[in-house]
Amino acid sequence: MAWMLMGDFNAILHTHERTESISNSCLRGDLAFQNCVNHCSLLDIGYHGAPFTWHRGKFFIHLDRVLASLNWQVLFPKATLTHLNPMKSNHALLLLKLHPNYFDCHSRRPFHFEAAWITHKEFPDLLKCEWNMHNNWNQRLNHTKQSLLDWNRFTFGNVFYTKCRLLQRLNGITRKLL
Repeated sequence: MAWMLMGDFNAILHTHERTESISNSCLRGDLAFQNCVNHCSLLDIGYHGAPFTWHRGKFFIHLDRVLASLNWQVLFPKATLTHLNPMKSNHALLLLKLHPNYFDCHSRRPFHFEAAWITHKEFPDLLKCEWNMHNNWNQRLNHTKQSLLDWNRFTFGNVFYTKCRLLQRLNGITRKLL
């Protein structure tokens, strides 16, 4: 059967997944977790990002992960897990992508009207001007869409690129602090 488990397991699979030693009761829990993973023939799919997913003070542990059966990994061979910046939590956020590059192709991305455009003072005049450029309905629509995309890029910049760069910098800072 193809199945996958994702989340905080409150146990580790390997000793290098924590920064300091801990009590024997936790080690017994880790051993039980390791035995369960082996018994169920689960595999850790790996990750991108910071190596630890939980922290308290100077104590860091890799508790959050994705475990999957071999059949699940055959169904989703390109699945990736990313440890995101924890923001306001002591746990890292997990981002699981089953088909990581499926939506990255810009030619397949549909046009999205951004609500923030309405709040910009130039928007009403831009829309009136661009919509009246062509007579044919399809020409109007395509021209207005392209004009809005160009105006968005010039006025707001690439918000997604900026967000991605900021998250990468935050993850870099997190890795340096470890």
